[in-house]
Amino acid sequence: MSSTKHGKIFEQEIEQSCKDQNIFYFRVRDVNIPPDLRHRIKLPQNKYDSLIYYKGFLFPIEMKSTKQKSISLKDAVIKENQIRNLKEATQYENVIPGFLMNFREHDNQTFFIHIDDFITYKNIAENQLNHSYKNKINKSSIPLSICKEIGVKVINIKKKVRYRYYVNKLLDELINRYS
Repeated sequence: MSSTKHGKIFEQEIEQSCKDQNIFYFRVRDVNIPPDLRHRIKLPQNKYDSLIYYKGFLFPIEMKSTKQKSISLKDAVIKENQIRNLKEATQYENVIPGFLMNFREHDNQTFFIHIDDFITYKNIAENQLNHSYKNKINKSSIPLSICKEIGVKVINIKKKVRYRYYVNKLLDELINRYS
């Protein structure tokens, strides 16, 4: 199974979890243009994977899923426009933007990383700056250990084949932490 398929399954599981918990969820659809037309058409870039609305707060979310112990910071994985758009969203009241990072081969551990915390880590890692992280930083990726340190854990359980995420508990914690 390709990584794209795993990423889409993760998105579907989050969407279903929101639906089950009566939380508004909107998935921004990717535009699929046939390869033979791509050189003639400018592809629109989505700002986020999804928008979640809960208790008067909006959560622009970009989702990443990997079987590795880290997620690459390369533009092929985390695009500059995703970072820029999530950062731009911080200027609005009651908006809490960030990444949902899923480490599916490591007990399906999943963390919300606020965009400000992500940008701080990325700057320190890429420029090899002094830091106060307890865990080792990696110049080219964000490891699971750093996500544990700077992120908010998303509790999840496996139901037969698919996972269900306690999105409501996550969002309550994010509102308490960032509002």
